[in-house]
Amino acid sequence: MKNPPSNVELVYYENGTPTTFKEVIPLVMQKKLTPQMFVDKDGNHKILVVVKAEVKTENISIAYEGIPEKLKKLGYSFGNSKSDTIVLITQGGPFPKLFTDEVKAIFKDNGGIDENKYFIINSHQAQTIEPQMMLEKEISFEQAKMLGIKTSEMLNELVSYFKSENKKVFIVGISYGCFAGQEYISKFGNIADGYLLMVGRLDIAEDVWRAYSEGIDAAFEEDAVSTKVEQKAENLMMINSHKIAAAYGYKRYSELLKNTDLSNLIYYHALKDSNVGKLTTEEIDFLKTKGANVVAFDDVHTAWRKHLKEALELLLAK
Repeated sequence: MKNPPSNVELVYYENGTPTTFKEVIPLVMQKKLTPQMFVDKDGNHKILVVVKAEVKTENISIAYEGIPEKLKKLGYSFGNSKSDTIVLITQGGPFPKLFTDEVKAIFKDNGGIDENKYFIINSHQAQTIEPQMMLEKEISFEQAKMLGIKTSEMLNELVSYFKSENKKVFIVGISYGCFAGQEYISKFGNIADGYLLMVGRLDIAEDVWRAYSEGIDAAFEEDAVSTKVEQKAENLMMINSHKIAAAYGYKRYSELLKNTDLSNLIYYHALKDSNVGKLTTEEIDFLKTKGANVVAFDDVHTAWRKHLKEALELLLAK
């Protein structure tokens, strides 16, 4: 349930003029400004610089010959469309924007993925299809749950289609996308050929998801176990982002997946994760009893990028 920051104290325009997070975030969401976030060694957001966005019409679609028009609109693709292997990404957030060039850069530069060998798709989520849901007014927790259902259904449509094309399909879920991946398996079964889920939780702390369900900021202390609940988020996007995250976070996936074989799942978790907390002994034991490969790294939530290459190599070797 990695979310964008609810506030950053040091915010500047590219010419050095100071501004505020509250002032620029609507312009970022409208793609009029491009954010450049600077973090410290622990992954904490420290300085935000916003620059004027390039005028660019982005035609987001899946470039695959013969794909139905409805499915064509469910993601952004790159790589070799003739490949026998499909890598379906479900991104972190939840954000109102589907990332395109950013995801491509991360998976190429950090992940070392071979575009000639694989066809890679960043799949739309409900709130990236309808971004106005996050930006116009506060949604209810029940509305957030409906968005979560829609996201998993769209993912299932893509998996089902490419399996019908006799493709090998792998799902990669990062942070919020990890929860989306878990939801997909719990609702539709273990249909994909393999899964890489990173920096998520099976059973996140109740006080965290309850706070999120009301649009309240919450996180974990340095031990990645103790929780801290703060105040309601300052801007509308963050309030709704919290609620959408909680729509998966309230579920107990160790219960929902108790009858599911997870031997084709690789689960990476951070031991210093202040965003979602580290996996408990019970969560780790559950995953292992289901056959999952559980990998811990002694770092913060955002450090998953450092481990993406090794994780993808494990996944794609299946």
